Amino acid sequence: MLRSVAPRTPGEDRRAPLQPEGLGPILGRHKVLLADPRVRSWYEARSLRSRLSADQYLRQFGFLLERIERDPASVVELAKKDPERLRDLLVRDAAKLKRAGRLDSYISKFHEGLRSYFRFHRVSFDGFPSLSPIKGASLVRERVPTPEELNRVLDRLSLRSRVCALFMAHSGLRPGALGSYQAEAGLTLGDLPDLKLSKHPSLEEEPFVIRVPPHLSKTRVSYYTFGSSQLASALLSYLGERAGDGEQLTGRSPVISVRSTRGVASRRRSASRFESGFVVTKAVVGEIHDALKSSAPSGVRWRPYVLRAYCSSRLLMAEGAGKITRDLREAILGHDLGNSGRYTLGKTWGDDMLRDARAAYKRSEPYLSTTRGAPTDSSESVTRALRLLLAARGVPESKLEGLDLAGKSDEEIVAILKTVGAAFGPQKRPEKAVEVTEVPKLLDAGWEFVSPLNGSMAVLRAPPTDTSIS
Repeated sequence: MLRSVAPRTPGEDRRAPLQPEGLGPILGRHKVLLADPRVRSWYEARSLRSRLSADQYLRQFGFLLERIERDPASVVELAKKDPERLRDLLVRDAAKLKRAGRLDSYISKFHEGLRSYFRFHRVSFDGFPSLSPIKGASLVRERVPTPEELNRVLDRLSLRSRVCALFMAHSGLRPGALGSYQAEAGLTLGDLPDLKLSKHPSLEEEPFVIRVPPHLSKTRVSYYTFGSSQLASALLSYLGERAGDGEQLTGRSPVISVRSTRGVASRRRSASRFESGFVVTKAVVGEIHDALKSSAPSGVRWRPYVLRAYCSSRLLMAEGAGKITRDLREAILGHDLGNSGRYTLGKTWGDDMLRDARAAYKRSEPYLSTTRGAPTDSSESVTRALRLLLAARGVPESKLEGLDLAGKSDEEIVAILKTVGAAFGPQKRPEKAVEVTEVPKLLDAGWEFVSPLNGSMAVLRAPPTDTSIS
């Protein structure tokens, strides 16, 4: 949904873009710079690839010009005719920011806009201050939350924001895949092939497939990821709420809708009440940001992007346990896979590959889940039963230590049992020769006939549950 900005004054450039609803002024006071044709041409050239990048560069450029008290024309003239003077202005500005406690990485960002502007207009200048920005210096207090900590964060969120958070934490989606910078695109219900739309939406299979189209992928290549059972539950509740409020859900409907919360829907009654519209990225992460900030332990800082780090780190643990391969983990996160992506996982997946990938994600799901109760108890019960079975087959306790059976497929468990059977052989059961007159009674007691012996005796084998002969 778009709305126009405040009325323009006479002579103001009328090509300024409309602003997405809920975002406010994208450029703030720096949009006045676009009245300069040279700034406008640079800005529009940057926008061809990324509007977000163009806006960031314009803000950086504008703030720097304000601090050194120059305008676009004069800073170019200074770079050409008196570069030493411009160098001194930039050095003094950087020194002032450092005295204020700003990091080198923060200061250097303001120079990026000016560098880009000079490159575009072919202005040669090499007098930028020498700084030593340290990557990640502002993130030293950030760590990945535990499943229990993430669960507390989820409890603070509305249903729509909980769905967004789980898409990031369990499927590894970037916020921009759910809602774009200007709300012009986002993931649609048609990108969830397992979703069956009706008055009561349902999923045909879990984990469900998420197909991220190329225009929502950072690498500009489409990829697949999966949604967990925890995400499926939240998503179906969210879609059911929207359908219950009268929204007509189709394959083109946004997964995260600007009209989706009951509060907003109840305040906006009109003929086009449920006009299709994606949300801006800021709306995706806004509530999540507040919940993370209020839930973070003392001395820890959490940003919304830590949810994607949670997905990556938990899948890394699953990889270490043999639940998922490295290439598949990277593919689920939408990373550039190099040759693996170009020739295998980067291609459209066939049914066999999709089935195997789904099974691997399902094995990894316990590492992602924040609701440990039922899945963990079930896995522990299965593991305990299999351990007891193997012990009954004669496997030494030393061989059972560290054996991880939880989350393995039926085929993998059968293979383990066959291997154990081959290694330790069948259970030994005692045999004994008895008088023929004793055979009927022992057969009734569960003994097995093996062979006759010299006409008056027979060899019998003890029953499986009895290892002694009375």
